[in-house]
Amino acid sequence: MSYEQQQIRAIRQWQGQSPKLSSMLMGMAVAPAAKLVDMVIPASALHAALEASCKVGEKLASPDAVLKQAGVSHIGELFYADMQLCDSLANTTHDRAIAMAAAEGGVTGATGLLGVAVDVPTLMTLALRTIYQTALCYGFELKGEEGRHVVLRVFSVASANSLREKEAALISLVAIKQMLQQQTWTQIQQAAFSTMGKEALVVAMKELASQLGINLTKRKALTIVPLVGAAVGAAVNASFIKDIGWAARRTFQEMWLLQHGGAVGHQYRLTYVA
Repeated sequence: MSYEQQQIRAIRQWQGQSPKLSSMLMGMAVAPAAKLVDMVIPASALHAALEASCKVGEKLASPDAVLKQAGVSHIGELFYADMQLCDSLANTTHDRAIAMAAAEGGVTGATGLLGVAVDVPTLMTLALRTIYQTALCYGFELKGEEGRHVVLRVFSVASANSLREKEAALISLVAIKQMLQQQTWTQIQQAAFSTMGKEALVVAMKELASQLGINLTKRKALTIVPLVGAAVGAAVNASFIKDIGWAARRTFQEMWLLQHGGAVGHQYRLTYVA
């Protein structure tokens, strides 16, 4: 079995995995803390933070860092690079993001409930930056409104609170994947998102904000407990970015395979089920 075929199997396995978030509540004992966290980060605040974080995350993504590590002159060259190189680039991005999230979570976690208000928008920005940066590792330079459509859908997959939510988020990516079977990424950037428009983007942001409200409330509930906040904050942030990173990696691996012109890409087109 080739490396690419192994990754196809891994993508399929990841798509069918149920989110493990439910275990993070650790029973009813955390419920009072969860209510406090929910008051600090309501869905309306998350929606506003999400819009701001999208713009900042896009700006913080660094094509130059990927180009230097990959030894290529243009991001598009990674469409035709060895997939193991792309995965290696994504692995570096992923590991660095997890380390940054853990450090930030440890600092803000030490301040309890007050730290949550600072931590959440910072964590969201890092999450979105991680998605943008991971996309670069596979040759996708996501920019503007069309890029945001993709990024928000990947974020939604990673933030799912149940297998049903995850499956719905994956379905929202199907149209984009189908476009990749018909057109190049450049063509999609130029025209394919015109049918989605700004209204679809607004709806996607509102839905994601609501989903994140549940997800982050569960994750952050234990960070307001005295003495353990710093350790839990670091662990929770690292776990969140780990989920984000894998969602981005599996999504862009699949998109790379669909875009790839080689024998494996052709095989994946034949076996791909929307």
